[in-house]
Amino acid sequence: HRRASRDSMPFVLFLALLASATAAPTTKGRRANEQPKVRLVVTGETNVARTTRGARASNRVAQMAAWGGNVTMTIRAAHNTFTVVEVADPNEARLFKEQAERSGLRVEEDQRRYPGPSVATRTQPLAEETPWGIERVYNGAVPNASFFPSAVTHPLCIIDSGYLLTHPDLPSDATAADPLQADPAGTMYFGDDICNHGTHVAGTIAAIGGDGEGVVGVFPGAPGLKIVKVFGEAGQLDDPPGWPNEACGWTYASELVDAVQRCVDSGAKIVSMSLGGGGPSSTERDAFQTFFDDGILIVASAGNGGSSSYSYPASYPSIMSVAATDISDAKASFSQFNDEVDIAAPGVDVVSTVGPPSDPGYDSFSGTSMAAPHVSGLAMVLWNKYPSYTNAEVRTALEGGAEDLGEPGRDNEFGHGLANYQGAEMRLGAPSPPPSPPATPPAPPPPPALPPPS
Repeated sequence: HRRASRDSMPFVLFLALLASATAAPTTKGRRANEQPKVRLVVTGETNVARTTRGARASNRVAQMAAWGGNVTMTIRAAHNTFTVVEVADPNEARLFKEQAERSGLRVEEDQRRYPGPSVATRTQPLAEETPWGIERVYNGAVPNASFFPSAVTHPLCIIDSGYLLTHPDLPSDATAADPLQADPAGTMYFGDDICNHGTHVAGTIAAIGGDGEGVVGVFPGAPGLKIVKVFGEAGQLDDPPGWPNEACGWTYASELVDAVQRCVDSGAKIVSMSLGGGGPSSTERDAFQTFFDDGILIVASAGNGGSSSYSYPASYPSIMSVAATDISDAKASFSQFNDEVDIAAPGVDVVSTVGPPSDPGYDSFSGTSMAAPHVSGLAMVLWNKYPSYTNAEVRTALEGGAEDLGEPGRDNEFGHGLANYQGAEMRLGAPSPPPSPPATPPAPPPPPALPPPS
């Protein structure tokens, strides 16, 4: 394969690069069986023009093409610029990396991120029911509607496979965090979910209470949810049909960083991600640390491998990694365990909302994907009831207020313990305990007896 030098690059090729470099990043779910080219993320550029979702190709972009890389997008997120490049094969990737690093750039493989696999059992509640996990994180009884904040100053953003906007048991005011996903005719429309995964997560967070049907979420009817779809591109259907849908296969770490930036740009302060993959990424790690430093609270599932291996992004220190428990408060057999697990939550036989639009209903899923939204939902309640606290203080309260399980203190299976709203609220220092009643003064001594009459 011959690579043209920068000076000899045809003008037509440069125009093609301009188009590819200036196109807005679009997040698409990949087919599970798709075999892509090697994809790389390049950071450290000093010569990329400032853009609004891309405006001009830079000399650096042209140089990357001369090294054999096809620039597919430029992402601006976490105060940085990430250039995504595809090359034909691992050998081309090695050559590209050598040349880029000689120019002072950092290059690494763009890691894949997958929706957490779940075991599903179709169910249809006869009337409204409260899933066991929702009761568990509230000490057995979900508070009444007046307990929950009516105004949301710290919105929550779900990054997953979409949100079935027409489901009767989900809030209808959820919006696309990425404006490009707001078009119902688009293949990545946020308000559809051919995978069911994101809709199930959303129901655990926000299923409407008091409507006489379905289930109840951690924050019933939570207002103002933001959604970014990274799995489940419409039109990529199984052949033959089956489960899982091929379109629900995977996305890239770079696109996940871009998705979080979309959440932040939409005003979200909490990000919930029930997804992950085994390969770490320094680009992803640094971006998530920047988001946390900027005041964003991020929650992710610990992984379903049932081993001590790490799943990312959950295992980055800036993210709350959530393990799964069963109805007996034991660690779920599939839940990953390691020194990055921060907290545990219900994740076995969790009933929540699913589609399709023609038949909205409910499924029982199991996975750390089901545990994570219990924690992000609690964070939304807590932070919006007490909005003056920081993301770090809310995280510390959730961890410190968890019910200790397993070995005393923090351990690798449960982290700090089972998520518990009341414990987190008290650890946060609110509400203040009622004042103690004043001490009762001692009774005065009885008067001396009068002498008998003479």
